[in-house]
Amino acid sequence: MLKPLLCCGLLMFSSITPAVDMAASVESAHSFDLQRQLASNEFETLKAGDITFTTLYKPAMTAFTKGTVILLPDWSQHAASPRAINMLRQQLVDYGWDTLAVMVPDPLPHPDAENLLTYQNELLLRLQAAMEKAQSKTGSVIVVAQGSSGAILNQLYQSSDVAKPDGLVLLSAYLAEPALNEAVSLALAKHKVPTLDIQQQDDNAFVLASSTLRLQLVRKHIKELYRQRILPGSMDDRHNQQWLFSEVNGWLSYLGY
Repeated sequence: MLKPLLCCGLLMFSSITPAVDMAASVESAHSFDLQRQLASNEFETLKAGDITFTTLYKPAMTAFTKGTVILLPDWSQHAASPRAINMLRQQLVDYGWDTLAVMVPDPLPHPDAENLLTYQNELLLRLQAAMEKAQSKTGSVIVVAQGSSGAILNQLYQSSDVAKPDGLVLLSAYLAEPALNEAVSLALAKHKVPTLDIQQQDDNAFVLASSTLRLQLVRKHIKELYRQRILPGSMDDRHNQQWLFSEVNGWLSYLGY
């Protein structure tokens, strides 16, 4: 049984229409746009519970395959998000990695307790399907997760029995509520997945407010493999994306991959 991330006290948020009511249209629109722009052989449909969802798969372009990198964009983005996700899925194949970018559930209109729990459960099902595909192949499994998707995934690794990857890269991971954001920092310190935590110099207030706390909690809970890096600028800038790629590739090399 999945342990919920959210405490009952968070039900004080206003009652609104759940994300699923506005949902399928956003994901469907993203999938339709990507199908017009990308080669058909990159698309692969996976099944998660009663739904199917789109992934973008690229095989390693090297003689030896190190494993698979699963990429989860923020909940406002798609599987070929220009905010670093697309760059990573394109470039990692030249360094021995298959890449599998996942279309995440639709964005939340408001992060109340019910909606966050719904998003968590839907994201978990998709992650499990992606992990099954990655584990069916040779090599290690690395997960790169961005924004609020990354924050929720990070908590799942601490609170549930979901299969753990060999490494985790978080890109500006946060939840837009102070108490929930502090819980993200605690979960990060408690789970044992080796973690590279990349933040932007001009990141949002929730990410920046948690930087010092994460380092403190990692020391307190003796997390053995954790590295925090500050991107000198924005992930939207192509020059900064190359800096980010070097950090990710260097982290994977440090882990022995």
